[in-house]
Amino acid sequence: MFIRSLLIQQFRNIHSAELEFSPGFNVFYGANAQGKSNLLEAIYTLSFLKGFRADKLSELIEFDARKSVLSAVVQNGNAATRLGIELDAHTRRAFVDGMPCSRARDFLGILRSILFVPMDVGFLQAAPATRRTMLDRMIFNLKPAYLFDLDQYQKLSKQKSAVLHSEVPDEALLDVYDAQIQPAAIRIIEARYDYLQCIAGYIKRVFSAIFDDSFECMTVYKCATFRDDIVFGGDTAVSKSDLVNAYLLSQKGARAKEIARQQMALGPHRDDWSIVLNGRQAKYFASQGQQRSMCLAMKMAEIECLRQEADIEPVFLLDDVSSELDPVRHRRLFEYLNALTAQTFLTTTAREHVHIESVGRIFHVENGGIEYEC
Repeated sequence: MFIRSLLIQQFRNIHSAELEFSPGFNVFYGANAQGKSNLLEAIYTLSFLKGFRADKLSELIEFDARKSVLSAVVQNGNAATRLGIELDAHTRRAFVDGMPCSRARDFLGILRSILFVPMDVGFLQAAPATRRTMLDRMIFNLKPAYLFDLDQYQKLSKQKSAVLHSEVPDEALLDVYDAQIQPAAIRIIEARYDYLQCIAGYIKRVFSAIFDDSFECMTVYKCATFRDDIVFGGDTAVSKSDLVNAYLLSQKGARAKEIARQQMALGPHRDDWSIVLNGRQAKYFASQGQQRSMCLAMKMAEIECLRQEADIEPVFLLDDVSSELDPVRHRRLFEYLNALTAQTFLTTTAREHVHIESVGRIFHVENGGIEYEC
């Protein structure tokens, strides 16, 4: 999978750009605050129908402009698909080969991308909701149908919460919502378990091979309805059925607590996940350099997981990675990238920071303008 061409109109500070890319490495260099990250965000928006830094659609539109337009030709094997998005301050319209999409799931999954930005390195210190979003996005990249379960769970949870906020909650109606929520909740718990178990081996191998072979890196699932953390990457006796049974059991005694609190007490919306390093919680014991390395290892492991489990080569988006790594880790990262076959978009403040043996195309970015150099 790779992006052949990209059209950007009035997106953030990029007024207009028509670009053609190499299926290999595409480097964008320039000073800070010139628009390099905005270009990556345009590609990300074509993958997920949302930006990675914007809370509102209006934030993606160029200042004083009424709308923004994005379009890309995505090559997947012998098939080429044109994706398009039109954004205004309040609405988002998606197109596949010129035809409007009435459902997001008809658009999502055509372009699979994996993003690394400097703010990602703090994911272990972030709120659980941030890590849940990261995990859900990784699962979606592997299995786009997962989005349906998430949407259904969130929609029903919102409706149930409205009942809980009423002066006298209708318990018969709460019973109905519980019966509808449980199947989606179980599928989400099972999908998270399966994914963390699957990617654990990839993270372990990538971290050891590229960043630090003296440490063992493992994933941890913190299921809100299960008393113990589940560590993947070693031996675990905890099964999916254990988690499902714990969830179902928790629901039996949750009603009084939910009515008292006026909110849903337990479920996958309260789950979390983390990483341990040599058996210790990385959040508390890993150095900043190790946490940066773990974040990158996780992104690389996601690429390997998609390649091996689904025969998909995603697009890799790397934003100013050189600023987050010491010289040794920087060198090891580029040794890995040189062996990578996925299409990669990499931004940097200086060309000399990029140690790629064969760069496909180089672009200079200045004040929202993007110029092809070679």
